[in-house]
Amino acid sequence: MLTNGGFPLDDRYRRIFEDENPAQTEKEIKDLLQNIRPDEEFSEEDRIGTPEGLRYPLYTHQRLALQWMMKMEEGSNKGGILADDMGLGKTISTLALLLNRPPSDRVKTNLIVGPVALIKQWESEIRKKIKPKHSLSVYLYHGTGKNTPYSDLRTYDVVLTTYGKLGQQFKRYADWQQQHPGADPAAEADLAKKYPLVHPKSRFYRVILDEAQCIKNKDTLGAKAACTVNTQYRWCLTGTPMMNGVQELYSLIHFLRIKPYNIHKEFTKTFGSLAPSRVGKNSGEISRDAAMGKLRVLLKAIMLRRMKNSEIDGKPILNLPAKTEEVVHSVFSEDERSFYTDLQTKTQTQFNKYLRAGTVGKNYSNVLVLLLRLRQACCHPHLNLDVEYVANSELTVDDMVKLAKDLSPAVVTRLKEVEAFECPICYDAVADPSIVIPCGHDTCSECLTTLTERSAENNLRAGDEGSGAKCPQCRGPIHTNKIINYSTFKQVHMSTPSEEDEEEDDDDDDETASDDDSTASESETDSEDEGDIDRNGNLKDFIVNDDDIETASEADDDDDDFVAVTSRKKEKKPKKSKSKRKGKSKSRKGKEKAEEIKPHMLKTLRLEARKNKDAYRRYMRYLRKNWQTSAKVTECCELLKKIQETGEKTIVFSQFTLLLDLLEIPIKHELGLKYVRYDGGMSRNQRDVAATDFQDPASRTSVMLVSLKAGNAGLNLTAASHVIIMDPFWNPYIEMQAVDRAHRIGQQKPVQVHRILIQETVEDRIVELQEKKRALVDAALDEGESRNVGRLTTRELAYLFGVSSRT
Repeated sequence: MLTNGGFPLDDRYRRIFEDENPAQTEKEIKDLLQNIRPDEEFSEEDRIGTPEGLRYPLYTHQRLALQWMMKMEEGSNKGGILADDMGLGKTISTLALLLNRPPSDRVKTNLIVGPVALIKQWESEIRKKIKPKHSLSVYLYHGTGKNTPYSDLRTYDVVLTTYGKLGQQFKRYADWQQQHPGADPAAEADLAKKYPLVHPKSRFYRVILDEAQCIKNKDTLGAKAACTVNTQYRWCLTGTPMMNGVQELYSLIHFLRIKPYNIHKEFTKTFGSLAPSRVGKNSGEISRDAAMGKLRVLLKAIMLRRMKNSEIDGKPILNLPAKTEEVVHSVFSEDERSFYTDLQTKTQTQFNKYLRAGTVGKNYSNVLVLLLRLRQACCHPHLNLDVEYVANSELTVDDMVKLAKDLSPAVVTRLKEVEAFECPICYDAVADPSIVIPCGHDTCSECLTTLTERSAENNLRAGDEGSGAKCPQCRGPIHTNKIINYSTFKQVHMSTPSEEDEEEDDDDDDETASDDDSTASESETDSEDEGDIDRNGNLKDFIVNDDDIETASEADDDDDDFVAVTSRKKEKKPKKSKSKRKGKSKSRKGKEKAEEIKPHMLKTLRLEARKNKDAYRRYMRYLRKNWQTSAKVTECCELLKKIQETGEKTIVFSQFTLLLDLLEIPIKHELGLKYVRYDGGMSRNQRDVAATDFQDPASRTSVMLVSLKAGNAGLNLTAASHVIIMDPFWNPYIEMQAVDRAHRIGQQKPVQVHRILIQETVEDRIVELQEKKRALVDAALDEGESRNVGRLTTRELAYLFGVSSRT
């Protein structure tokens, strides 16, 4: 069998493309079914004990996991999926397997693949949890410049590497094959030295994929590379075996070589009807109900999955302190309700236009932006100023302007034609995305930080560490000193003459403000800053032009502008105002008329705030002088005030880092609490320091403000016994992971979760939709834990907007 290039197909792929053999398929299914044995069937007297080589005894559920894994290796599967809930100890169960089933021949190396941060944790766990007498030799194999031959790797008990390193070698090895058609790779001695992970002569005893959902897309380099590795046993460790649908399960099954479903044609024929878009479209596919039944059987044969609330012998797996959850319904002020109602009317009007034209799918990203506006308005009106999350940028505003001017004409044209942006990683709407230079592709700033600093999503999307992160869309290099935001692009390439004039005015005002603030910040301490209170008081209304944030599709002539106001000493030119209502508060009687807040100034201050303490103080002072509370901010502060009386610690989660910025003002100046931040705009070292400080029992820090994307996984924050969720996310399991930062092994106190919601808004509908979509995943996995972040249907979108999908 030949490839498209005309040279022999690698034997490791040949089986995938072979014609169907009905008799062989039937035998393979029977062999698969022989592996079905629930872990509960192991009686107490038959259960295996803790391996002698472990320092600490295993929990009962971990002993059962070890026994199940041993049975899987002894059966026809030669591995499987350990899909226990987060915090149940998949790592320690796997280490127990390594000790209990050592190799009996010369091939002894266990290859463990995972994101960069996790492979370092593996190294630490191996050294801490295994007794010296039974110690395993470990080699950390990742990063650039390392060229270790297989002859060296095979001498270690454990080799730790990343999806990026694995994908990198696969790509280069595949490139070599294309450049040398007809050549025998096994005969090329240098190849085994250059590509020891994927070379056909390299063989490992066991391959373990940690966070195996990283290979969910079968077409990524990481997924292809993992399936190429020669090994005797294969394991997937993941708390989320299915994220977007059953099609993602195929990549794991293909890696595990679970016959006959490791052949894509067979998998699609059996389970294809479970994809919503394929229902009833292929007569060759079995019915949806039958497919669901077969899927449950398949998962039972290859996967072990227990939750924290699962029971063994009538007792909970973990005796964690109780977790209670409450929904706190905050109430809009009259001005907030009016603001939200006006915004909802506008978004409904725009969505109905798409609905009538049948272009909801075509404008999907734009629709998400409309929903984003509603979600932001529920939190704080300032969020609708389009001051997007600020990454840990190395650039000044002037630097970004220069980079924007250097973009190629083709990239400029492409970006101008984009009506709305959707992050290709988290699939959320992005008002002001980060743009990679020179390719011009976009992503949200927090996901970009994850790509460049934490590498987890980089492994998932690109599978290639190379010299750094890769663009998730074109796989071009990402350099942190060559990233701009969309607002800078618009300033350079899309501003009109009138806007340019206004920007010049803004620059003048900004310069004055910056000079004043700079002088103050150089002489003022934090305590002096606390006395710098806005004499004009707090405004109750908030009005500004939405010209900067309207996308092309939103800027219809008949659409009403929604605007917001804040207090400033200098009066704005009347011709600039498009306000439909005037916001006044009692504290402003007799004061000068307020000006419109300048989004450009707020963005600039926010961008600079990460660079040094003086810039941060200027930004905080600006927020305080123009301070306005919101229903959610007030509710959060009331909760923190009550919790403060108990002496307990609290984590506050939000998707919107600007909301976290705003929360800093009352937490510091009204409540007087010591707090830390944890978000993607901070360096890794800053995040580690913040987490360590918060966890320290002797620390006075009682509040941690956390970005949901940055802190929903991988953190141990058991010092907190209260969790406040400021805004609901599309995916309820992201929130559950966030709560698990506190409710996990090591927690000594009952955990209380407070979800702040605004009734009669889009948040009600988001929560209801979460429950409906979670029920669908429960049916597929027959468990209560998975992630469902699939694309919203037109009907679901209509429901979120509170309109009918019928035209």
